[in-house]
Amino acid sequence: MTDVHFIPLTPGEDPSRIQKAVLKLFRATEFTERIEKGDLIAVKIHFGEEGNTGHIPPRHAAVVAREIIRARGKPFFTDTNTLYVGRRANAVDHLMLAHEHGFRPEVLGAPVLIADGLVGNAEASIPINGKHFKDVPIARELAFARGLVSLNHFTGHMVTQFGACIKNLGMGGASRAGKLLQHAKVRPHVNVRKCIACEECLRWCTTGSLSIVEGKALILPSTCIGCGQCLSVCPHHAIQFNWSESADQVQEKMAEHALGVIRAVKGKAIHLTFLTRITAECDCLAKDEPAILPDIGLAASEDPVALDRACLDLVEERLGKSLGNATGREHLPINQLDYAEALGLGSQGYTLKTLDL
Repeated sequence: MTDVHFIPLTPGEDPSRIQKAVLKLFRATEFTERIEKGDLIAVKIHFGEEGNTGHIPPRHAAVVAREIIRARGKPFFTDTNTLYVGRRANAVDHLMLAHEHGFRPEVLGAPVLIADGLVGNAEASIPINGKHFKDVPIARELAFARGLVSLNHFTGHMVTQFGACIKNLGMGGASRAGKLLQHAKVRPHVNVRKCIACEECLRWCTTGSLSIVEGKALILPSTCIGCGQCLSVCPHHAIQFNWSESADQVQEKMAEHALGVIRAVKGKAIHLTFLTRITAECDCLAKDEPAILPDIGLAASEDPVALDRACLDLVEERLGKSLGNATGREHLPINQLDYAEALGLGSQGYTLKTLDL
């Protein structure tokens, strides 16, 4: 039974009290006792999509950086690029958006970087020996970190039923190729209307599966490995995929990538989840969504599976029904917790320890 520390909050809570809750929870995990002088500690967070304000406010996140610095560690805030087209698809636009949302060194007390490089192809292969993958490609800078703090925001999700810690690690910690492996069974194809034969994809293809035929890029299916490099480097978004992975498969592959992130930092990790402004959709939508219930509080644990289980239980207790029923997604499986537990990522057994603020 893993301890999950919890501090309840009321709707409209003063920001200073939320920051006090972050501090108390973080200290309760005793993570700083594991930090050695000079450790580079990744603080994995979602910097927010354009038009969506559901992300964790930077001043709340800054509390964690101050504590890491106090323990003589060196924190950096980080996220990865997206598969889909938008302002988080490359590091330049992604960083500009993060800065616009307040994720700046003068606010955070620590630098901000994109963990999988300029276009999402900076990665490290981590052995996990899972059902779907023997190794997984995670964002390179996470693999070089000496510890990790995941700051998660609990929301509903259109494929994984809900997104919290496991999703922040597995989907959010994967390189673009890793995200592709989680989402798609099929090989990429070329949208000939968008392709201008710039040959950028040819330069990056590691298997020589791309060529220019009659003024358009052509992918050879027999040698293509579906790594997603061409998708990440195409400046005209002419490389596309058919998203056909079932929800249960996505969740299992997401859990395997989460395990890869935890193994990369040798288990030196702690996780804190905001149960505030909980919406039916994830924070990746480029629009704000209404909350489906009032704010609940904050929770923290060293076990990502126990933390997600506890947060889901708290949400469904407040809803008085299942999250799937509340979001109209009862048809979706919700096996990420069972599979993550089977993988050894953590345990669904937990003891909820409510702390006074």
